[in-house]
This record gives sequence, structure tokens and C-alpha cells, in this order.
Amino acid sequence: MYEGIVHFLQELKPPYILLVQASIIVAFPYFLWRSLGLERWFPLGVVQIFAGVLLGPGVFGALDAALLNPAPHFDPTKAANACTNPQARELFNALFGATCYHGDQVVNRAVGIASVATIAVCLFGFLAGTDADKELIRKSGKTVLSIGLFGMLFGWAVAIFAGYFLFYAFPEARGANATAFNFSIAYGLVIAVSALPVLAVILRGLDITRRRIGAVALASASIADTMMWLGLGLVVALALGGNLATALAKAAAGGLLSVGFVVFVASPYLNRLIRNEAQESAIITLTALTIFVASAITGITELHPVLGAFIAGFFLPDKVREMAAHRFDQVATLVLMPFFFLNTGLNTEFSVFDPNVWLLFGISTVLCVGGKMIGHGVAARMSGEGWPFSMAVGLLLQTKGLMGLIVIVVFLEKEVVSKLMFSAAVFMCMFSTGLATPAMRAMFRVFGDRVKEGDGVGAPILASADPVVSTPDEPTTEPVLARLEFADTHGGIIEVTSPRTVIGRHSDANIRVNDVRVSRHHALLVLGDGGTFEIHNQMADRAEPNPILINGEIREHAVLRDGDRVSLGGVSFTFRYAGAAPVPMSREAI
Repeated sequence: MYEGIVHFLQELKPPYILLVQASIIVAFPYFLWRSLGLERWFPLGVVQIFAGVLLGPGVFGALDAALLNPAPHFDPTKAANACTNPQARELFNALFGATCYHGDQVVNRAVGIASVATIAVCLFGFLAGTDADKELIRKSGKTVLSIGLFGMLFGWAVAIFAGYFLFYAFPEARGANATAFNFSIAYGLVIAVSALPVLAVILRGLDITRRRIGAVALASASIADTMMWLGLGLVVALALGGNLATALAKAAAGGLLSVGFVVFVASPYLNRLIRNEAQESAIITLTALTIFVASAITGITELHPVLGAFIAGFFLPDKVREMAAHRFDQVATLVLMPFFFLNTGLNTEFSVFDPNVWLLFGISTVLCVGGKMIGHGVAARMSGEGWPFSMAVGLLLQTKGLMGLIVIVVFLEKEVVSKLMFSAAVFMCMFSTGLATPAMRAMFRVFGDRVKEGDGVGAPILASADPVVSTPDEPTTEPVLARLEFADTHGGIIEVTSPRTVIGRHSDANIRVNDVRVSRHHALLVLGDGGTFEIHNQMADRAEPNPILINGEIREHAVLRDGDRVSLGGVSFTFRYAGAAPVPMSREAI
């Protein structure tokens, strides 16, 4: 039976084997996530990363060679040399191998996965650019700026120093284009990166998005991630060879060409489409074209396509990038990114009996967890936060998630690191991401609210003279349709005069909520034909939506009744129709 399955897979044409691979890629991590009860501890994305490694040659390939072939028992010699000598009975090669027999020809079964993975990582880079909130960075207070900036730079500096010694101590960790300079800087960046998208998922799983620790961690990670992308461009340029001046010139050329195309070619045309109220399909199509052209520019100039995609997400007009993020997010994150994880797993070639993999993993993990906790933690303490709160911020920001994988994949492709170093870094990223949830729960048990809210002496999260909740300054003669009753510390009573009202953090929202826990255009209030208001969560179509709670229950949309309690990421208000009398609320009610 085993041999029959292998021969059947060997005979499949490339389009059909890609569909088989896609079925395995999507089903296997979801099966692990649900059947083992992992949803209580990790987001699905973390399990997808783990599943990609399990399906690679280091685990599935080794088990196939040692167990599923005719050998009656586990053979560590065959496991260590898995899939290096294709045989007719090798299941791994028939599914994912670079050397699968199709008749007398050798076929690369991994080429389709790699192609889809390239599209996936470009779309994810674009989504990372859209998540970089320019307004939030501009308004960030002392605490957030110092935690995000100093913590990232401290972790990078410590790891650069360590990377210099690893370059000489572990020659097998170097790539073909590695020098002591670019290897050290690249290693430092892998250690220093934080993962904003997966961090948001972890915070929601811990139910602390609405607490002060969640707001500080999200805002700090946004700044740290922006710094990371700048550093990534520099290190990739250094990997091209030549002296520093040449490397910087190449990086500047590729970056400026990509930014110039997005800002001066694509953006004006897309703005014109929006002014002319063009069909959304046209806007999304041209946005996708912009992403791929910007990615191609940075790819052709020998930087990396993901950098061009990030530039598109960061510099496109706000309305365009937000619209496109809503349309691309679930497809990219839930359907395409598993191909990237599997492609990562296929490049994670190691032997469980090689001590160098585990030694590099241990060193990297200590630097990652220790360096980030010290860097971000000390910065938070210097900003006036207590030690439990400060250490918790550092623990959350050491989370690597997908961002760490993207960075190390770039350096593998540029041959700055070897596959051995790549494998150790992948394990470090998985451990770092998995550590956050159980460690934070342990801190909750020991320190309680000192972790979640701090000791009450920290600086403001956002430094802005604006009130927490406000409306545009333009006077209106429209009748009042409803009122939103916030606490006095949030904005008091806000009147709703428009039948379509957007509530969010962005400056163009009808009701602005100056709180990092609220999304840029979080909720939409719509007056229905019967005179009742409906509220819609405009983040509901994201892979990891920022929820809206109605009377304590998560709802994507609901018809509002007078007196309903609504919470947007932790900022709450009571909804009142215009004819109802306001009910005073205490601060504790919010």
C-alpha cells in the first residue's frame, strides 16, 4: 500500500500535486490545533509554523526514511541522511521533495510551494505596512517611544556583539555571502525583531487587549516593527557585497525607486479613482498591481520583494491601504501563508543528532528572551513603570512569530546564513512565540493587576492634546439622532447627527477615539429604515479581528437598543437614542 501511494503521487502532474500539497498544508495544522487542544495556548498561526517544520525533511523526511521504508525499526543513520538519495519508496520526496521521480525524469515537487510562498510573503509584507500606523507613531508618548525604540536597539546591539563571536565560533552557521559585518548585523536583527500581528492575537487570548499592558505592548511593537523594516533593508543591501558606501547606494536606489513609484505614480491615480467613486474592484486590482510592481523593483535591485510590498502598504493613501488590507488579509493569512510556512519547513534541514543546531538554538533563545526583556523592560522602568509591568512588556515584545521567520528567510535567500543557522533560528522563533502565553499567565498569578495596569505612575501612552473622544470641529445644524455616553475621563456625551457615523482612532473618523486599543476605523453606526441604529464591526473581515462587545458579548453587527453597553477594544460607552434621558455613570462603570 505504501509503495502504491508513492507511485500514485509520483505520477501526478504539477498542478494536481500542488492541490494535494495545499490540502495537507491547510488541514494538518488545523487538525493539530483542534485535536490537541492547542487553541487554548497558541494562535493558529503559531501551530502553522510548527506544522511547516514537522512536514519538512528534518522530521517527516527523516521519519519516512527511517520508519516507512522497508526497514523494520527506526534507523538513525537513515534518518540523518533522509531524502538525499531518492528511492521509489520515499513518500516525502513524492510529496514535497526537490528530487521526485516522474518516470525517468527527476521533478522538483517544491517549486510550486516556493512560488506561492513568494506571493504570500509579499502580501503579508503589504499587510505589515498597512498595520504600521503613522498617526499612532506620531502621537506616541514617552513610554511607548522609549520602550519601542530603545528596547529594539538594545536587543539589536547585544545580538550584533554575540553574532560577531558566533561567526568565528560556528563557521557552519555562515552563508556563502556572509562576512563578519553583515552576519553580525543580520543575526542581531533576527534576535531584535518583534511580531506585531501575532502579538495582537496573544493579547486577545490572554484577555488583556483592553488593559494598559496591552495598549503599551501594541503601540511599542508598532514602533519596533517600523525600525525593523528599515534595518532589514540595510542588512539586505550589505549582503550584496562590496563596501559600505556601495551597499548603501544600492539600498537607496532600490528603496527610492519603489517609494517613488508608489508615491508619485500609483498614489495619485488611486486618489483620482477614489474621488471619482470608481468601483472597488478597480481600486483593489490596481492596488495589487502596485504591490507586485513595488516588490519587483526591490527584487530586481537585489534587495528583497517583501521590502517593496511593505513600502506599498506604508505609503499608499490611507483609504486605499485600509480597503486593500480588509480584502487581502484573510486570503493571505489563512490560505497563502501556510505555503510560506511549509516552504520554511522544507528549508529547515537539520539532524536531531547534530549538537550545533541545539547549541545555536539555546544561545539565540537566551539572547532573544533576555535581551528583549532587559532592553524593553529597563526602558519601561525608566519611564516610570513598575518592575512587574516592565518585565511583562519585555516578555510580550520578545515574541517573534511570523516576522522573525520572514527576516531569517530573507537572510537565507541572500546566503548570509546557512541552513544550519536558519534551522536554529526557526526553532528560536517558535519557542519565543510559544513562551509568551504561559509565562504571562504565571506572572498574572504572582503579580495580578500590577502586570495588567502597572503601578499607576507611568507616563501617558499617547502624547496628544486632543481629548480621548472627540468629534470634528465643524458646527452642524443636523438633528441629534443618538448619544454615546462615555465617562468624563473619556469624553463625556458625544452626539450622533449623521445616519452613517464611523467611530475609530483615525483623524478622519466621525467620532475619534484617541486610544491605541481602538482600530483606525473600528465601528460603523448606520440608521436603518425603522429608525433604529445598527453597529457593524469594520474589522470583522480581518483574519484576527478587533472585536466589538455588546453587553459583554462579541458581535460582528447588532441592532442597538437604548441603554446597550458597547466596548471597542476596551473603550466603552452606553448607547442612547435621542429621545432617551442620559443616565449618569461612575468612572468604574467604564
